[in-house]
Amino acid sequence: MTPTENKTKESEIAEIYHSGTDARHQPTSTNPLDRVLYGEDDRRDVHNLADVQVDAALLRKLIASTVILTDRSNLTKQTDGSYELRVESFERPDPTTGVALPACSGERFGHQYTGGWCSGFLVGPDVIVTAGHCNKSADSVTNTAYVFGFRAQTATDPGTTAFRDDQVYFGRELIAHDLSEDGDYAIVRLDRPVTAPDAEPMKVRVSGEAGIGSNIGVIGYPSGLPVKIAFGPDTIVIRRDDPWLLANLDTYGGNSGSAVLNRDGLVEGILVRGAQDYHTDSRNGCFRSNRELNSEGREVATKASAFVDKIPRG
Repeated sequence: MTPTENKTKESEIAEIYHSGTDARHQPTSTNPLDRVLYGEDDRRDVHNLADVQVDAALLRKLIASTVILTDRSNLTKQTDGSYELRVESFERPDPTTGVALPACSGERFGHQYTGGWCSGFLVGPDVIVTAGHCNKSADSVTNTAYVFGFRAQTATDPGTTAFRDDQVYFGRELIAHDLSEDGDYAIVRLDRPVTAPDAEPMKVRVSGEAGIGSNIGVIGYPSGLPVKIAFGPDTIVIRRDDPWLLANLDTYGGNSGSAVLNRDGLVEGILVRGAQDYHTDSRNGCFRSNRELNSEGREVATKASAFVDKIPRG
């Protein structure tokens, strides 16, 4: 590749990021040419991980160390100290009429609940990382609940709604934040050390970077659905341009803040932006996922190098 070609590819990533089309949070599209799934749909629930080529014990820990972000007001404390999460049906507003549309027949996970609006992951005893556009301010942090264990345990389970006290945390401090050409990240201190079952701080890359063609995956909450693992055999880093990397991850709104991981469980970055999630099927009055070839990946992550030095040590 010539220097001119390389510059073009790098500027393309920045253009995707700064385009203002943050599909991680946009409404349903009416344009069937917009895309989000690349090749086969690699998303898996926790009960369906047999074909995920990551060590099973490691994968369990990574899943257990992932949080969904939701409004603090969506959690009601019960008399026994547990919490009930207010959830919603998996619907999307029609961008023209505003009417809530159901998932089309055949759209995966259409029966599941949605419970939040962003993802995050544990990096210290009481510290999580998410996207900068998920927690933009100190007030945003204190109004957010960070919940471990939102998952679908069986094929018919719509998702967890009851959580123990050790699964629910609230934001205390915005340690570091960026939402600029230098990165999109937020580092948040929780109200107490995490004691959620099996949760451990994830390891974040401190030097080097994932190579072009490296196999990567993501764990998070697409569209606010119960946690999904997307580690496809053809999911790879397509391009790099500090502080971004571009990949063909199967991610949606709600995946913002998800850990982008290599197969050894090392955090390579934070999912922050991507192509449009859905389009409206006007004939059937429902919505469908957009699709694209694996080679056309447009999902953007903030590289670990942009934020790893901001994570408190000790």
